[in-house]
Amino acid sequence: MLDELLDAYMDKNKLYRNEGRQGVENLCQLTRALGYKDPQYWGQLSSKAYMGDLLMFLEDNPGAVEALHTWIRDQNSPEFEAALLEEMPEFDSAEELSSHEDFQP
Repeated sequence: MLDELLDAYMDKNKLYRNEGRQGVENLCQLTRALGYKDPQYWGQLSSKAYMGDLLMFLEDNPGAVEALHTWIRDQNSPEFEAALLEEMPEFDSAEELSSHEDFQP
């Protein structure tokens, strides 16, 4: 039932665009509809979309945060890797791997 209800809500509100700012606004609007309503209306993107609603959703749903981590890993993006290496210049992948007890060369 949730699948059908979600589809109906997204159809009614035309929330199928996922790209760019409109995609973020649509996600914020959806999280508001799910009951995550920031009383401060922080980060208003439009009359129906607030970043605070999305933050409340993420704070309450660690599985959504984990899904983002998995998505980032699955992208295997050279840009993401380069950005992280800038943040962690001391990182040595061979050293990091060998420090795990289940490592087998």
